[in-house]
Amino acid sequence: MSETLAAGHDRSMDMEKNTTGTAGTTDKQLRRTRDGRMLAGVCSGAGEYLGVDANIIRLGLAVFTLFGGTGVALYAIAWLLIPEEGAEKSIAEDLFKKASENPTVQDAVQKSKDAINKNRTPA
Repeated sequence: MSETLAAGHDRSMDMEKNTTGTAGTTDKQLRRTRDGRMLAGVCSGAGEYLGVDANIIRLGLAVFTLFGGTGVALYAIAWLLIPEEGAEKSIAEDLFKKASENPTVQDAVQKSKDAINKNRTPA
């Protein structure tokens, strides 16, 4: 009987060592996951990040969708802004970078700036 108590005591000591050793080094980041995804991994990634079941997040988005339709918009925004697991940048960041490097977009931005500055100068 004392052997089982001693073994249980050792196990609890090991668990304390593991939890304190990894807690300080864990870098928690919000990412869209590949495991458990149904569409783009937004709910599974948010659930993993928050420490709740992904189905609770899905249920919340379904409720928002039914009462006002904002659930779909929230999901789409999260899909664009949250990077996928293993990726450095989100889809939105990639799109903005590609657009800023495009000469047509740069020309349109410059024309807009010129038009704004032209309207601001007093005649």
